Amino acid sequence: MNLAVETLAVVLTGCSLLASSAVWAADKPDEKYRPRLLLSLPEQYNTPDGMALCPKTNNIFLSCPNFNNKEHPGAILKITPENKWELFCLMPKHPDTGYGCPMGLAFGPDGNLYVADNQYFYDKNYKSRLVRINIKDGKAVGAEVVVEGFKLANAVIWRGNEVFVSDTFFDLPDRPGASGVYRFRLDELDKCVRLQPAPHDPHLIAQCQTGPNKRNEMAGADGLAFDHEGNLYTGNFGDGTMFKISFDAQGKATTKIFVRDPKLTCVDGLFFDPVAKVIYVADSERNAIQVVTLDGKVSVLWENDDTDGSDGLLDQPCEVLLRGGEMIIANFDMPLPGLKNTKFDKPYTLSVIKLR
Repeated sequence: MNLAVETLAVVLTGCSLLASSAVWAADKPDEKYRPRLLLSLPEQYNTPDGMALCPKTNNIFLSCPNFNNKEHPGAILKITPENKWELFCLMPKHPDTGYGCPMGLAFGPDGNLYVADNQYFYDKNYKSRLVRINIKDGKAVGAEVVVEGFKLANAVIWRGNEVFVSDTFFDLPDRPGASGVYRFRLDELDKCVRLQPAPHDPHLIAQCQTGPNKRNEMAGADGLAFDHEGNLYTGNFGDGTMFKISFDAQGKATTKIFVRDPKLTCVDGLFFDPVAKVIYVADSERNAIQVVTLDGKVSVLWENDDTDGSDGLLDQPCEVLLRGGEMIIANFDMPLPGLKNTKFDKPYTLSVIKLR
């Protein structure tokens, strides 16, 4: 299905920084990791969410589903290494709901951008999709739906010629809290893949389960990250359980619980640091960035109280990305029961932490 994509350029200057130091995570936040304000965005980009780093240009692509103010259409921004931003494209609207809701996004081996379109907040009847934004000469030139039939399409990550997408809710009557991760080959995406309802589709490679928790939040698999050995990690937004997905020589996946720790009760975005060999977790509940080692130990890099984010402090962080020696953090700022963040308010921000 071909969909028109509108592009527009708007430029805003920002700040640029790069430093060098070793990462160390402690039980209490170290002031040297205090977040600073990277960018403050205007009203039409009021819900920053997923991020992807372009391997060719070092530009960051940021999704804004704009759930906090639905008057503004979902959009994808481009942020240069100098921290100037511009509108890359508007997200194609779903023909049934009238909304485009970009969440996780990642560049495929074909150079195009693959975006999770989360329709769950508008229609829970398997309307969420994976959309390919076709790129030519650095510009969006069109879009195609390549997978449809998710409940809540969330994170997207590529490894080789395979793309992985988390689905945060299966909404199974006999298994509340069920969720999972799907895998698709690049050559399958020449035409639209239509999923069978979970858990029956063969593309489903991992299933996760959210258990009882103090927030009564049953959201499951959220962020995705690969380590240097090719293991895939995800975690539940509702109870903070993390899962490790390993693959044999034939690509068969095996899922096991990786972390279940009282210090980690909410997993949103994930990012693997290949230098420090740790996984950074955006902890939306605590307004924190957690650090998880590959042997499953959890510590906090930074945590702060409820804030509007104007000074760069975390305001319901949902995504983490490394660009050189700095950590870029998207602040979702969409209050949910039990989170430190109590209200949606201006400004709409990205934070930065200097790591090394």
